Order: sequence, then structure tokens, then C-alpha cells
Amino acid sequence: MRKLKLGIAGCGATVRYMYGPIMKYLENGELVALADPDEKALAWAQKMYGPKEAYFDYDEFLSNADIEAVIIGSPVYLHQEQVIKAAQAGKHVLCEKPMARTAAECDRMIEVCAQNRVTLMVAFMKRFDKSYLYAKQLIDGGSLGQVFQVRCDWSWCQYGHGGWRDSLQTWGGIFQDHGSHTIDLCRWWMGEIHTVSGEVSILLEGRQVEDQAVAVLRHQNGGVSIHHMTRMTHKPLNEYVLVDGSRASLEIQHGPGWSCSSIEPFSMKLYENGSRVTDITRFNQWNLDEELKANHRYKKELEHFCDCILNDKQPLVTGEDGKKAIEAINAVYLSSYSGQKVKLPLKQSPDLEKIFLELRSKGIKIYG
Repeated sequence: MRKLKLGIAGCGATVRYMYGPIMKYLENGELVALADPDEKALAWAQKMYGPKEAYFDYDEFLSNADIEAVIIGSPVYLHQEQVIKAAQAGKHVLCEKPMARTAAECDRMIEVCAQNRVTLMVAFMKRFDKSYLYAKQLIDGGSLGQVFQVRCDWSWCQYGHGGWRDSLQTWGGIFQDHGSHTIDLCRWWMGEIHTVSGEVSILLEGRQVEDQAVAVLRHQNGGVSIHHMTRMTHKPLNEYVLVDGSRASLEIQHGPGWSCSSIEPFSMKLYENGSRVTDITRFNQWNLDEELKANHRYKKELEHFCDCILNDKQPLVTGEDGKKAIEAINAVYLSSYSGQKVKLPLKQSPDLEKIFLELRSKGIKIYG
């Protein structure tokens, strides 16, 4: 089987927790190069995962003719520039979420990739997780009846300052980072988003973007999704989703700890009539090596990306999907700023820097 030659830009969590560990299991792709301006991160990643080529300079990295496709795992404020440069160099692109800072940036990325006839896929890896895939099967198969509400919660403690993720140049904080996942899941399950209402706060002194957010989205099927994200609780990290339908409710939960770097499955329970509870957790195989080969979310995502390029297929998660999530996130910020419900699609991208500068002057201040 031919293997697609891959390069990764960004040697932080993208390599350490996500794609690096699964490269040895990948059947249709191989890592040939890395890029990162951080000397220590680059050296560690090259030593750990073994590609021959490593670059401090992104443009030099793209000049490597062996690289056929690039995984963009850099900070979000670099995504637009790096995706466009990769496309212009003839490289296919898997861009980590969030796709960009604004819908306008997403549009430009989509346009340039199309002009250069390269594949653009956005890395919403939860669509490749066996638990969320099973939830999709249950919803589409009618096991829950008509889905009218989805509640999503991502909560973590006050862990201090998150480096570039807390800086103003991201134009988004906890909701941009983790709300992008839940928004994409709810679009996948309930259809397009029509209206958005939101409240976001910057609570911890020193942060320049939101560390707490609540949003209510009205979907095409008439149902609503409710999204709560915070880095201000005192509890361990918890990821929770409750899907309510006319026949049953589905509870999906992971915690404590990061689901993205864990091989433990999400707990899944089906509730009926207020009393009947069925555990439908998709448990791991006894042989964890075989489990990783068969079901690891990042492996399945990356194999799908490689398959799309090698066999000229359309990705399951496109640039348009990435844009729709960012547009909804932008609308949450605009709603919080204006105090009004916001209709989608947006007529133009809001001035996010202005919004966050004003948000910092409002509300409670908690000193870390």
C-alpha cells in the first residue's frame, strides 16, 4: 500500500499527544518532516518520532518536495497564513481546530485551497471517536426519537495562564478552543445553526480572552444546543454531553482527565422513561495494541485524510464545516457584546479585538 508522506507544523500538543503516538500504527501515511520555531520542542519531537527532516523555518519546510500533505498544529492565529502557504506550495492540508479566528479567514483558506486544487480537511477528531460515532448512529437511526436538546459541558480548574491561548491575538479563548468541538458535534447531529445567544466572561486577571462561556444555539431541526465551557471551576477536568430525544436520553461523559490523550472510552448511558438505564459504553478490546489500531480517534482521522488524498475522495469534515463552527463562535462573542440574539450566517466578521478589550473591563475580576 502506498503511504502518503506527511509533514507536521507545530511540535507541541499536536505531536506529543495527538498524531505522534499513532504514526507507527498508520497504514497509509508516514511522517517525513517536522517544523517548529521552538528548538527544544522540535528536537524532542524528532528524537521521539524519528523523521529525518526537521525545520525551524516554515517556508523551508514547505520547500521539501517529499512532503505531500501538511498537518497544521500551530497556534490559531497562524492557521490562515500557514494553510494558504501550504496550498500555494501544492500541499494538501489537515488543519487543526479551531480552523481560524474568523469566518472571513476561513473563507480565504477555502478559496486558496480550491484554487490550488489541494484537499483541505479540518481536524474535528471527535467525529472519528467510537463513542461519538455510536451516538451519531443512534440519533440517525431513531433510537432517541426526535432530538430536541443537546447539553454540552467542558469544565476545568483555574490552572493559571495558558500561554498563547490566553493572548489577545487568538481572538478567542475557552469557547473558541473547546466550543468548536461541541458546536461541530451538534451541527453533525441536529443540522445547521440558525440563531445564537451567548454570554462570555474574562474572570482571571491576566487573561485577555474568555475563560468562561455559555451559549444557546437554535438548529435547523428546531432543537437547541446548550454549550458551557469554563476554566474556572475547582473540579477536575470533565467532559459531558446529554442528548435528549422524544424516546430516550443519551449521556456521554469522560473524566477526570483529558479525553484527547486518553485511551479510555467515554461512559455512555441510555435513559428511558425516567427509570430504565442501559450502559452502552463502547468498551476497549482486551489487547490495547489492537484497540489502538482499530479505534484510536486520531489514527482513524488521519487515515481518512490520507485515504481522501490517495483515492481522490471528499473529506467527511471539510473547510466549510470548520468555517460553520467558527462563524457560530464569532456569533457567540457578538451576542455577548451586543446583548442581542444573532442570526446566522453573519453578514461580516465582528471586530473581535475590540470585543475582548471591552469584555476585560466588565464583570468580576479574580486575581490568580
